[in-house]
Amino acid sequence: MTATVSINNLLEVSSKAVSSRFGFYTDEAMQRPVGIQRHGRTRIVMISLNEYERLKRRDRQVFLTTDLDDETLDAILTAEPGERSREAGKRLADPAAG
Repeated sequence: MTATVSINNLLEVSSKAVSSRFGFYTDEAMQRPVGIQRHGRTRIVMISLNEYERLKRRDRQVFLTTDLDDETLDAILTAEPGERSREAGKRLADPAAG
């Protein structure tokens, strides 16, 4: 069994090693990510459920406008709608328009 630890604390092991000691590597994945290699290349990373859920929460992170820098806030406030948006707005404002 050959395992290496990369700089970012990823334990890299072969898929053969994982298949022969699956329980061991699932326990390891509770402590740190386990990179599963095939033909010498890491293709899959096994992580704990808690880490997965933490990463998923970050996907849907909400920011308050008070957290935005002035440049970003100004870009939002001064943004102009595109032509299709203006047309849709006209249709919504005037139901007879189609």
